[in-house]
Amino acid sequence: MNNSSRTQTMSLYVNETGTPGAHSIVFLHGVGTSGWMWGKQIPALADFHCLNVDLPGHGKSSHVPWISLADTADQIAAIIRAQAANGRAHVVGLSLGGYIALVLLERHADAVDRVVISGVTAAPMPNRALLKPQLWLMSSLMKRRWFANMQARALHLSSAMQTAFTENLLAMSTEAYGRIYHEAADFAVSSALGRVTVPTLITAGGSESQIIVDAVGVIARLMPNAQGCLAPGLGHGWNVEAPDLFNAMIRAWLLATPLPEGLLAVR
Repeated sequence: MNNSSRTQTMSLYVNETGTPGAHSIVFLHGVGTSGWMWGKQIPALADFHCLNVDLPGHGKSSHVPWISLADTADQIAAIIRAQAANGRAHVVGLSLGGYIALVLLERHADAVDRVVISGVTAAPMPNRALLKPQLWLMSSLMKRRWFANMQARALHLSSAMQTAFTENLLAMSTEAYGRIYHEAADFAVSSALGRVTVPTLITAGGSESQIIVDAVGVIARLMPNAQGCLAPGLGHGWNVEAPDLFNAMIRAWLLATPLPEGLLAVR
């Protein structure tokens, strides 16, 4: 399946590429983006069977309402069982996609082989009194093209990716954004993950906010077969900033080989 084929399964849009019959990888993107976010990963991992999902309220799944992290994790599990090789898959998630991956591990660990998660928190956001005005401000600004363009530039996206980011953010409903914002702000990693034995790599850019950097060690220590690492000097979207390192990390973790140089282990 070297030429991409596009299908829609369980209402969510899935871009299916790569090598038929090879082990499957499910890619889960960040908020306000869609599957294009993985444009530097999927070609480099074409020897796998790649399932690139547009999450509810995003991209070509914008018609699917965002309900919750749990609901989305259930939909991803259904996609894995329906489309992945042997009904199981590796999972790679960044930011919103990382939260979904954590909930997927909690609810459907039997469908998952190995997992890479980047850019998540482990505890609710501090300064709770500021969350409501912050959400109001972001909901207002996200519909302004100049702000969307500024956000795209801050993520070090290519010009084509900047255009895609801006159009995705402008098309996203403020209701979906608000629901996701509140869930992410309230997110606390579940103690149930302490019983999940799926090999899981927790990572983040070393220049991310402290609450995200701290979560790498917290989650890695909670899970029995987890490991934590940081990518020094890189930000939230480091899959775009340093794609070669990010891709080498994914490949090494999924094949159970040593992680590439350039990553800092977190104990």
